[in-house]
Amino acid sequence: MIGGIILAAGSSRRFGDDKRKVVLASGQMMLEETIHKAASVLDKVLVVLRFGDRELANSLGARIDNSSVAYFLAPDSAKGMAHSLANAMHRVHDWEAALILLGDMPFVQAETIESILGAYEFRKTRQPIVVPCKDGVMGHPVLFAQHYYPEIEALTGDQGARPVIDAHEDHVYRLAVADPGVIRDIDTPGDLGG
Repeated sequence: MIGGIILAAGSSRRFGDDKRKVVLASGQMMLEETIHKAASVLDKVLVVLRFGDRELANSLGARIDNSSVAYFLAPDSAKGMAHSLANAMHRVHDWEAALILLGDMPFVQAETIESILGAYEFRKTRQPIVVPCKDGVMGHPVLFAQHYYPEIEALTGDQGARPVIDAHEDHVYRLAVADPGVIRDIDTPGDLGG
């Protein structure tokens, strides 16, 4: 089974408000859109929220009627993204691979996620890390074979799983995609335009 971990436990400081709840042109909240895309393709989805985000978890659960989606309030969320990711990895040991998605990247297409899964299936005996690239720029989401879970669980700070990618360059497969969504994240309200 391959599942997705959606990281949505950040503080949205640069955005100025809780960007996870911003309503997009689709009529869905940003985080809701990201969850729907992931759940349409993956077996399981674990949404990682801030510690204390029970109200948001309940609201999303009511809006997204999908038993494959679970919510996790990361106890170390205030310490940074790597801590939230490490907390979440402890809960997915039965997954053969985990796709790490960012909650503020709602424009990634479901077809791109399918392409990442296909690239993994074709190379899975090599313990791949599959990274989508648009015009040579590495983006998200990134898929990690189970082999890397212990290293991800040991991460600290706020830079996510980049150190694991850098440490295993020989296992990184760069998947060229046409989807600009893999390099488009929403940090400020201005990023919603276009």
